[in-house]
Amino acid sequence: TGRFVALAVLFALIQDFCPYWVHRTHHENQLLWPLHKVHHSAEVLTPITAYRKHPLYDAISGLFSSFVVGVVFLFVGGIDFWKIAGANAVYFFFNMLGGNLRHSHVWVSFGPVMSHIFVSPAMHQIHHSREQRHYDRNYGEVFAIWDWMFGTIYIPKEHEVIEYGLSDEHGDRIQQPHDSLRNALTVPLKEIGEEIARRRV
Repeated sequence: TGRFVALAVLFALIQDFCPYWVHRTHHENQLLWPLHKVHHSAEVLTPITAYRKHPLYDAISGLFSSFVVGVVFLFVGGIDFWKIAGANAVYFFFNMLGGNLRHSHVWVSFGPVMSHIFVSPAMHQIHHSREQRHYDRNYGEVFAIWDWMFGTIYIPKEHEVIEYGLSDEHGDRIQQPHDSLRNALTVPLKEIGEEIARRRV
């Protein structure tokens, strides 16, 4: 049992490390940001917001994660680990402890100590904030250790009132660019095309 638990934690760490870098890269790369901007343009957070993503973002994330996990399996070999209802037990318990409230207005903080290890709903809500002081913080999905390790962590000391949606470099609100499914799918591609054109000039 101990071995299965250890492997569950190991693979949860690996599976979480990949989305951290995919997520961060989409924020920091102007060519990729339009894809992830669809997710951040949500002005009201609900659990369904987790699925408000451009399909190309999910494709890139899935390919990268599959490659890394595949390489690990190649060296470790075929192994099994602790699962609950077919899901990694670490993810199962994380969601039971409030992980599913990340995309909501329900403020749940894990406190100053545990917030260095796990991403609380409050920390992810801050990631969606359009205030400048919250920019480029809390990229992690489950483990906050990546944000802590790479200097992108923001742990709130108290309940903060957050306004969601997009803003410019000055913190001023940007009008919703994805007000329909069609725009959510096509606007990012148009913006990527414009960015490529700018780089060619």
